[in-house]
Amino acid sequence: MGDFRIWFALTFSCYALRTVFNVARYRGSPIARKKATVTGVYIIMGLLWFSWFQMCFSDPLGFHLSRAVRYVGLVLFVSGVCLFLLSHVRISGSKEEDGLVTGGIYSKVRNPMYLGFIIWVIGLPLFTESMATLASSTLWIAHLLTWKILEEKELLSKHPRYAEYMKKTWF
Repeated sequence: MGDFRIWFALTFSCYALRTVFNVARYRGSPIARKKATVTGVYIIMGLLWFSWFQMCFSDPLGFHLSRAVRYVGLVLFVSGVCLFLLSHVRISGSKEEDGLVTGGIYSKVRNPMYLGFIIWVIGLPLFTESMATLASSTLWIAHLLTWKILEEKELLSKHPRYAEYMKKTWF
């Protein structure tokens, strides 16, 4: 139980720091634009996912699920990771003039990275039968939705065509 608490606290702290960064960026804070801050956020995100995975595998509240439900969890986890990677590759290869990526997976889903995260924070705990980690998913999803909302507000103010794009896409 002790290891799980440590990993939970670290995961929560990383999510909170990332949320503070997103709020600062949305409010136009110059600190949020500094290269060192952005680099720090990438390190925090790596630590966040490492600590979250550790939560899954040190969860003291295991529960028994049917093999079918566990494999649904595995499919969700793998799908979420693939969605994240696909969207990251699409953004990295973007050559759109105004910087607003609307092609590929982004032609259907506005925030495939966040959607991928949400799917995987549900899927892996199902597969690993990690009850406390699955229950904590509500906290992580709340943070992810906050990040999504702030990012969309920022995109609405930067890109005149974003409002129309929102009408044509999901999430």
